[in-house]
Amino acid sequence: MVRLPRPIPARARRDVGVTLSRRGLLAGAAAALACRAGARPVPSLIHRPASSLPTTTLPWLSLRDHFVATVGPHAGEGRPRGALLVLADATFAPRSRFPLHPHEEMEILSVVIDGTLSHHGSEAHGAAVGPRGAQLISARTGIVHAEGNDTDAPTRMLQLWFQPDRHGGAPAYFARQLAGVGREVIAGDAGMPLRTDARVWWITLAAGATAPLVVEPGRQAYLLALTGPVRVTADGAAARLATGDGAELGPGAFALTADADHAALWIDLPA
Repeated sequence: MVRLPRPIPARARRDVGVTLSRRGLLAGAAAALACRAGARPVPSLIHRPASSLPTTTLPWLSLRDHFVATVGPHAGEGRPRGALLVLADATFAPRSRFPLHPHEEMEILSVVIDGTLSHHGSEAHGAAVGPRGAQLISARTGIVHAEGNDTDAPTRMLQLWFQPDRHGGAPAYFARQLAGVGREVIAGDAGMPLRTDARVWWITLAAGATAPLVVEPGRQAYLLALTGPVRVTADGAAARLATGDGAELGPGAFALTADADHAALWIDLPA
């Protein structure tokens, strides 16, 4: 039986020891040695290949969990990254959908990469989100809903759960369509207000172009290659991310590039 998504109790958030790439481990060790020596620290970059992440494959759904898993045999495994509890990279088969299920006090952000995501339930019943579209549900005192795919083609989407720092109030629903040009905020601004100190961007890269990324002191970031390979570099650290790979980044300046037109997701959080 599939275990349905629900807010995750703290006791379930145990670390499953996600495998790290050798390059990422070396970068982290170099940063630690530089700090001890009094030198300028090397920006931290830990590559997390998609192949190292827990995977769930069902007849109607396949997904990889970057943090805490919510469905399938790995449900409850993983560790959050600050207020970010869940980042699931999921593909729905045609004409498939979760059963209706409840949420309380959770910020639920869905981002569609390919296909169309349908949403049913007590908030925005019947809404559909297409490619580069985003939907934010602030569950607050409680909702009942279900995501799915009501079309004849697969739908690939991301779902992120953030633990709110404010509670109570009536549920709220927000939606946004991205243009697919440059760096666009998905959530964390006035139009898509997260109830936590976080911001999420979609970054569209033209072939050969460079997007500068900065992680401020006291902050951390997570990068996800959405539609093809990208390369992230910093002074003394570098990683090539295949589609679906993630990377944990600490304070410092980074450069993001791609050999072809591709997109990446960028999440900024407190350290």
